Amino acid sequence: MSERTRYRAAVVGLSGISATPGSKSYPELDGEWPHSHIASYTSLPNVDLVGVCDLKTDLIDQFRANYQTSWPNAHAYTDYREMLEKEKPDLLSVATSDDRHAQIVVDAVAAGVKGILCEKPIATTLADADRMIAAAERAGVVMAVNHTRRWRPVWHAAKTVLASGELGEVRRIVASCGHARAMLFRNGTHLIDSVCGFAGSEPDWVVGLLDEEHLAYGPIYAGQGGRDPAIDPGGSALVHFKSGVRAFINMSKRMFAPLELDIYCETGLLRLRDGSGEIVTPLPGTQTQVSRPLPLPLVRLAETPAAIAEIIRCIEKGGQTLCPPREARKTLAIIIAIIQSSAAGSVPVKFPLVDADVKELAPV
Repeated sequence: MSERTRYRAAVVGLSGISATPGSKSYPELDGEWPHSHIASYTSLPNVDLVGVCDLKTDLIDQFRANYQTSWPNAHAYTDYREMLEKEKPDLLSVATSDDRHAQIVVDAVAAGVKGILCEKPIATTLADADRMIAAAERAGVVMAVNHTRRWRPVWHAAKTVLASGELGEVRRIVASCGHARAMLFRNGTHLIDSVCGFAGSEPDWVVGLLDEEHLAYGPIYAGQGGRDPAIDPGGSALVHFKSGVRAFINMSKRMFAPLELDIYCETGLLRLRDGSGEIVTPLPGTQTQVSRPLPLPLVRLAETPAAIAEIIRCIEKGGQTLCPPREARKTLAIIIAIIQSSAAGSVPVKFPLVDADVKELAPV
């Protein structure tokens, strides 16, 4: 990160992931790190938060109460377009409801923003994701989608082990997450993005089956922004990637499971949990399994602060982020394929995928 250049940052949406003050504990980092967007900007020495925006004035009041000391000069708006015009930010966080990301990103690119951190999922339709991608790529805007595990030490360590060839090629992945907010378009995006990252390939076909209480959902998005778990489905899926990797995914409110992945390779297994991992291999010539902890790298930044710092680095030096919008589109496409497959009786849905019926979607 440059010590000479200062960056003007702004935030659209002041919900929990955007504005919660304080830090989150990360056992694998032996400490606490900022988690929300605004807390993350506060931790970066060459970033000034110049504007925030939300339609709800009570959330603006809460921002002022929480961050008066850190950002006394940040201006508040209820119209993000006015904020973009007046504040001219270099960096923008988009942390609104899931179905409102697209137009904000397109307008931010047109307004001259240099780097965008968009909350996950990238969008709720492939058409919206595609216009976001097209706008950012035409203008050369650096963009990351905040699938935070891509910036966690345990995920970095797992990628290093797989790249070394020690365990051979990835063959199968089993991924699970279960609790009250096991929603495909919310926490499901983290789980499915992790699967895509470790599969390292394009999806080929998907078979999906939503949980019993959501069997009538689909084939189009109907989650109303992702705030209500009752109307955002959980479900299961078999995903076949073009490389031959297959993944079995369970994202269900009907079970208990922390976010976890088992990555089965030719000669060993990687078991990953949010803050830890282990490598399991057989003793040569025996059926006995031995395991050892996954060694974690020392990092200066993790999760959202690391994502923002990476955006700045890409602005200054080129390159793309760990989760560029085209990569995030894969996750969205798999989620949409799951709801399309389930609505059609759990038949395989082949890629490339298109939205089932964009005309029926409520206007943003």
